[in-house]
Amino acid sequence: MSDVAKQMILCPHCHRTAYFNIWNSINTKTHPETYGQVRNLSLFRFCCPYCGQTSTINYSFLYHQMENGLMIYYIPEDEEVNNTRKLLENVSAGTSQDDKSDSGSDTEADDRLLENALARYRYRIVRTHEEFLEKLAIFDSGLDDRIVELAKVIVGSEAERQLSESGFRIKNAFFIVNKETRERKLVFQDKNSGQTASVSFDQYVANVYNQIIDRYSDVLEGPRKKDSIIDRNWAIDILKSEKTTQGPLNPSSSL
Repeated sequence: MSDVAKQMILCPHCHRTAYFNIWNSINTKTHPETYGQVRNLSLFRFCCPYCGQTSTINYSFLYHQMENGLMIYYIPEDEEVNNTRKLLENVSAGTSQDDKSDSGSDTEADDRLLENALARYRYRIVRTHEEFLEKLAIFDSGLDDRIVELAKVIVGSEAERQLSESGFRIKNAFFIVNKETRERKLVFQDKNSGQTASVSFDQYVANVYNQIIDRYSDVLEGPRKKDSIIDRNWAIDILKSEKTTQGPLNPSSSL
């Protein structure tokens, strides 16, 4: 279930205090109205009753989408993350029934069912609202965020090669979905100019996405399955560790 409480917060504009709903956990099954509110960030927007200014309040919360077996912990960049990461990875790894004594009690049977159910969940940690919204867009599209992150690095490297004459170097990469046309894209931002280049996901990236599934499924469903922080650094680490045994993918035919 969701956990929400009214708390006094300080308006960052007029510095007066007012009550605001703080959601420690958000369950879209018990509170279905929050499904859309997190996707437009309205759930986190505070409108000061004194000065009328609107601010997005940044705080930690757990997003729980039970119907899709998804939990996303939002932990702002200025907060410690390692303890949560270790906890999630232990839960994701599950507990073998061989590690437990089996007395046949109903309680132990229920515990094993719960552990098995939790082990099938996808657990993620994100540090910014932008990253949170991107994860939701990926999962809403029925995609695996791990494959998308790997595709962003692979396709991004090819984009840099093709745009090398202009000095294009990638700072950030994003998966986006056009709200009107539902077109899916990877968008790459140049670290120097801030300009962006985009690649159609359905026309070009989908082929790379499928190649990644074939190439990296063993490692993603094996030793790295429990990873909870899935970002660019994670993807680069995967590609570096696997390159020596399998060789890099060549996406040039897909762009």
